[in-house]
Amino acid sequence: MSSNFQIRKVAVLGAGVMGAQIAAHLVNANVPTILFDLPAKEGAANGIVNKALEGLKKLDPSPLASPNKLQYISAANYGQNLELLRGCDLVIEAIAERMDWKSDLYHKVAPFIGADAIFATNTSGLSINKLAEAFPENLRHRFCGIHFFNPPRYMHLVELIPCAGTDAPLLDQLEAFLVSTLGKGVVRAKDTPNFIANRIGVFSMLATVYHAQRLNLGFDVVDALTGRYLGRPKSATFRTLDVVGLDTFAHVVNTMRENLTEDPWHSFFAVPEWLSGLIAQGALGQKSKRGVYQKVGKEIQVLDLGTQSYRVADGKADDSVKEILRERDWSVKLGKLRASSDPQAQFVWCVFRDVFHYCGVQLDSIANNARDLDLAVRWGFGWDSGPFEIWQAAGWQQVAGWINEDIAAGKTMSKAPLPAWVTESSRAGVHNAQGSYAPADKSYQGRSKLSVYSRQAYPERLLGETVHFGETVFENESIRMWHTGDDIAILSFKSKMHTVDNDVLDGILRAVDEAEAHFSALVLWQTEPPFSAGANLLQLMQGMQEAPAESGMLGKLKGAVNRVKYTAAGGGGMGDLFNAATGNVPKVEAVVAKFQQVSQRLKYAQVPTIAAVDGLALGGGCEFTIHCARIVATLETYIGLVEVGVGLIPAGAGCKEMAQRAAAEARGGDIFPFLKRYFQQIAMGEVAKSAEMARDMGYLRSADRIVLNRFELLHVAKAEARAMNATAYRPPLPQNQIAVAGRPGIATFQASMVNMLEGGFISEHDYKVGCAVADTLCGGDVDAGSMVDEQWLLDLERKHFMALLATDKTQARIEHMLKNGKPLRN
Repeated sequence: MSSNFQIRKVAVLGAGVMGAQIAAHLVNANVPTILFDLPAKEGAANGIVNKALEGLKKLDPSPLASPNKLQYISAANYGQNLELLRGCDLVIEAIAERMDWKSDLYHKVAPFIGADAIFATNTSGLSINKLAEAFPENLRHRFCGIHFFNPPRYMHLVELIPCAGTDAPLLDQLEAFLVSTLGKGVVRAKDTPNFIANRIGVFSMLATVYHAQRLNLGFDVVDALTGRYLGRPKSATFRTLDVVGLDTFAHVVNTMRENLTEDPWHSFFAVPEWLSGLIAQGALGQKSKRGVYQKVGKEIQVLDLGTQSYRVADGKADDSVKEILRERDWSVKLGKLRASSDPQAQFVWCVFRDVFHYCGVQLDSIANNARDLDLAVRWGFGWDSGPFEIWQAAGWQQVAGWINEDIAAGKTMSKAPLPAWVTESSRAGVHNAQGSYAPADKSYQGRSKLSVYSRQAYPERLLGETVHFGETVFENESIRMWHTGDDIAILSFKSKMHTVDNDVLDGILRAVDEAEAHFSALVLWQTEPPFSAGANLLQLMQGMQEAPAESGMLGKLKGAVNRVKYTAAGGGGMGDLFNAATGNVPKVEAVVAKFQQVSQRLKYAQVPTIAAVDGLALGGGCEFTIHCARIVATLETYIGLVEVGVGLIPAGAGCKEMAQRAAAEARGGDIFPFLKRYFQQIAMGEVAKSAEMARDMGYLRSADRIVLNRFELLHVAKAEARAMNATAYRPPLPQNQIAVAGRPGIATFQASMVNMLEGGFISEHDYKVGCAVADTLCGGDVDAGSMVDEQWLLDLERKHFMALLATDKTQARIEHMLKNGKPLRN
């Protein structure tokens, strides 16, 4: 196999749920893909695949980063198109989890596999070595297992499993492709049933089911206990089962029961009667609209095992248990849970204990080291911390002692003793600066040395690993400028949700000055997502530091900021804050002007400014982004000018920039068709649901880059900066001749909004805000085709921002957003 092996085209065999979505994510990464399935018995031969492709358009969240990506998936069938496989460098089989079906397919396609192609089976738990036996012996060195998690676009984990004969270089090349091209977190798994993530994650669910039934806790109570309080997804346990599919969960459990007969916990590998009953009724969870939960009208109902019927899902955690779960120190938290007599507290402790016990006993047989197990569970099941990380944070020896006491007392699900390596007196945990513990080698293994990981300066770190974010240039409470020993400066925000306050504005201005004086480029990059939730409105309006920390313009629009509790001086309400703010209009307007100044400074800096964006970039965060010389964004970047949600318009130069881009796109022709897109996006507060869609919407330009692995974002941003400097970078020249649509454009936009107002689609205040957007984008009260400069547009957007801010309805919208985390329609 060539050392310069390239995966240019991929074939996916099987157009079911997983196969179609794997194909979608491949084209998200610009990898042309052929999707195969059986020839249809009626109609077009590719009917099965075509139906699957149509289905991709309807899924929410979408498997496709942009609707136009669908055209890069070609439909094919096994009856007519097997010759197409010869042109594929990677073939991924993703048919149903049946050993006999997979074996039959392998015999059919093997003669058509290219001479150097990799053949990978996407299986959630079948033996890779047994599957390899069905593959021609002369091709087995190119056979391996590849386990994508569902949905493939959004789930970071991919488990990579070799068979006995897999070529090591082939596996390395496939890992590099998965990590860098597809943006995945790869964990090498051993060929054991259900591999790592499902083995541990499903055991955790089985332990949860067992202890919930033992302690007579309702499913909704369990979900109230096992979600965000434990650092896990909001869907917790039983809501997650509904999302995954009760039949899918049952299949994985059955795989464990059939193939893990020697496992000390084998007696628990069974599908509960109530779950089998739901499956028999066709109540499979979310896909059948009924499972553990169902929705009746607006009411969420949960299955009650006592009555065998559904009731309102209103179960809650006991106040005393909530108090324990809010404890940040894992040692204190687990100690209090263990000591409590409350059934809910005992439930949580028992689940943790049995999961720790299982991980300790099984680590050596299922994973290469403790890091692989923890990352697999984090990436595959959405836990904030892996099981070993939690155990270590709570005190390794203390928890090991508690587990041993419970084993001796017959309280654990299994009597299996903890392995000797667990209880070594010198052990403080399994993760440290040297690496993560590997029982087989009795050593701490460092991270992979594959060259692809040199692109990750700051990979996802585990408890016990240290990280040093370079050398500080300057720092305040909200911002830090630093470098890693080269000539590229990095600017990171420290504020809550990376919202923009006065310190951030001052910090960016200073950072640009510092970069021009001492560095070759400035990269805006956050050590953790999101990029920025927008402006800290209250603090900006008050012009003081003591504004509530969570008043960012983010939650802003889709409830992303938690409900904010705030009090005004003297116990007054939001009105007092607004009176204080708007009573000092010159001061407030000066802050808005500074916001505009920052955006312009980023645009016209003498060194390249690079926005390295991951996650949310809303409102002011979007405005900073679009003014940088280059954007490098992860695929999962959600960008938009969303200020209308709080009754305002973008006033950090966002409207100005969109008007300017529309004029440039018109190339001297009619500007209105180009302006219409930007007006709709701003007036509707539309957010791009991926970086690809942000490009479609005009937020990203053709020269901007999209990165699929967020851990490579800083590497690519720095590379872009170097490339720009290699061509003697100069900032753009200020535009003093910007064509605008003027009065006719404003009138056209207003006419369309009048129709919406009369139809009841928008409120009178929506109309007022929309008119302000229209007036700004069209350049105000001037003739069509008039030429204005940037400052003219900046003054317009600032004027409208201040006018809207003074209205009662905008103030009510902001107050509602701060209190409830969602927009008010008034």
